[in-house]
Amino acid sequence: MKSAPDTVTSETSPKPRQESGKTTYTKPLLQGRKRIKYHILAIIWALAALWFWAWWLHPDHILPGARYWVVTFALSWLFILQILLIVVSRRAVVPALDPPNPDDVRVAMIVTKTPSEPFSLVRKTLEAMLAQTYPHDTWLADEDPQPETIAWCKAHGVKISTRKDRPDYHRQSWPRRTRCKEGNLAYFYDHYGYDQYDFVSQFDADHVPRPTYLEEIMRGFADPEVGYVSAPSICGANADESWAARTRLHTEAGFHGIFQCGYAGTLTPMCIGSHYAVRTKALKQVGGLGPELAEDHSTTMIMSAGGWKGVHAFDAIAMGDGPATVSDLCTQEFQWSRSLVSLLLFHTPRYFQDLPRRLRYQFVLCQLLYPIIAGVMVVFYFVPIVAVLFDIRYADVTYPQFILHITAPTLAMIAFSVSLKRDGFYRPKDGRVWSWEKALFPALQWPWVLWGCLMAVRDRVFGGFVDFRITPKGEAVDIKLPLRVVLPYVGLALGCFIPVIMVDFLQDAAGFYLLTFISGFAYLVVVIVIVVRHIRDHQIGFGRALRTLAPQMAMIPLLVTLATASLYLRGMDGLYALSSGLGKYQFVKVQYVVSGAGLRGRGAPVHYQFVSPWQDE
Repeated sequence: MKSAPDTVTSETSPKPRQESGKTTYTKPLLQGRKRIKYHILAIIWALAALWFWAWWLHPDHILPGARYWVVTFALSWLFILQILLIVVSRRAVVPALDPPNPDDVRVAMIVTKTPSEPFSLVRKTLEAMLAQTYPHDTWLADEDPQPETIAWCKAHGVKISTRKDRPDYHRQSWPRRTRCKEGNLAYFYDHYGYDQYDFVSQFDADHVPRPTYLEEIMRGFADPEVGYVSAPSICGANADESWAARTRLHTEAGFHGIFQCGYAGTLTPMCIGSHYAVRTKALKQVGGLGPELAEDHSTTMIMSAGGWKGVHAFDAIAMGDGPATVSDLCTQEFQWSRSLVSLLLFHTPRYFQDLPRRLRYQFVLCQLLYPIIAGVMVVFYFVPIVAVLFDIRYADVTYPQFILHITAPTLAMIAFSVSLKRDGFYRPKDGRVWSWEKALFPALQWPWVLWGCLMAVRDRVFGGFVDFRITPKGEAVDIKLPLRVVLPYVGLALGCFIPVIMVDFLQDAAGFYLLTFISGFAYLVVVIVIVVRHIRDHQIGFGRALRTLAPQMAMIPLLVTLATASLYLRGMDGLYALSSGLGKYQFVKVQYVVSGAGLRGRGAPVHYQFVSPWQDE
């Protein structure tokens, strides 16, 4: 490949489209009938959402004190997420031009490897790089290359970059930090990347690109103002074997597809660390890769503060591994939340003023995303428990009324999401709108996110070095199920069942008996799935399971017993209270004891009976 200017001219690529005298390098993803369809779906959702909020915010429904507004905050966050999806998705754009002529640009693909990652894992990625349709040089950034690795790379024309025995690239803090991908890649860029290449596409060890990956990535660099190109981070190579991998794979399918394209059309797309590409001129200008474990996010922020744009390569597909175990999933959520909040507390103030105004809000929101998720989930967890403990309500509405009004925007959003999937806008394309793994993900995620956020705050207050655990991949996967992974969910389930069992004679909040039980039951399901799927997926015999997983297994009958007791003692109380407001359609009839019988006191009902709403009086 020849040395060439950093920008692409009309001689090296098709002539850019002209709109009102302005060169456009992207095109809308939604066009024609599809664009009209999504406008209609957005209007339907907006009308349904307005109907809900007009009802919820009615003065007659507001109770005194802060409790109504706490619940309103949590509900509003759910709607804000839906607004973002609808608004951003409808502005989605993709690169419109062919990639630059490979004779006129210098391009490299590089994959990072740590000592804990087996070469058999990295070899698949290197072989896929060598099979690319777009010419380039292939590199391996190996922390400690072994003789067999060196021999294989030499035989296949793969170049090696290593920071071994370079203490200046093993610093305890950013830049060039030890035990971080940033330090590994910094050595490559300082010694090879900046001087020898115009564009570099970088990969984690397990992400295997399709043959046209680099060609799709390079389309984005036709725009001379683009400093980086993001791509869908699809962690589904082990989805058939790992239910933990499927939780995030299904949850993030919309984000890695049309939502990132929407970011490109409204704000700026986010680099995802598993793989993305940079213009070396831009990266050198802003000072190199960003800090923290979340170097992908910080690099995006630094590039944006330096005046560079980003674009999303919608069809640049590389498949990598998701978390092999639920333990790995929890570790990732903890580390990512800790890292993003650390960015906000330590580094963002340095770049905030240099960011375009609209991007300031985007990056702060992204860095606050984990704390908000944790805060909202804490609210949703404690709302029914507090109601049972203190016999309070949060709004002067009935449960049937709430279900009726919340159902309309929910169905409208489901229709919007189903349409996105059917039109092929998810990445992966077969990502699920609904699955049991996706349903469990919020409950699995938030305790570790909360802990990560708290640890980031502690780091800011007290200082200290934060080390990171590299998620094992391939042959290095550890199949253990530590008790500490299960205990948070056991505690959350107990926190629901015990108040339901212990608290009697609720006057105003009896319906929260059942809602608290449902919350506890959800965490019981999480515990059962974690333990049972671990035994099943790793083919652990019953005898071995009793020896190695006795405490984890013992939690299941304990929680099932408490769940059964809470449902037996309070189930009908809760069901009767929740069904009030159905009028003639109420399906639970209550009978009171004879006055003075003193069986339960307070004149409370002692017998419930299911009745047909259509039976004659």
